[in-house]
Amino acid sequence: MAITVLSADEYQAQEFDAVLVRERTVLCIDDEEDRLRMIPLEKVNHVDAAPETMLSGRDVPESFYGGCECGFVETESFPDLQEHMAELDRDTV
Repeated sequence: MAITVLSADEYQAQEFDAVLVRERTVLCIDDEEDRLRMIPLEKVNHVDAAPETMLSGRDVPESFYGGCECGFVETESFPDLQEHMAELDRDTV
């Protein structure tokens, strides 16, 4: 299932592989089409994602598109992020 974002400027939700929430912007990443989109936070009406895709800022390193406060990521699309999360799991055990 893709992560969808509905913004005030569009009539249909757009699908992405990752949506990173920052202080004033939302960064939307489509890994398959190698496309990035930044939307001002006040223009985002809705983000629809499976609960297991939600990550905290600690889970998302700065090396992954500059990090975030929180986000929704289809981790199987991003092997480097999967590796980072596995390292975090090893460090907490």
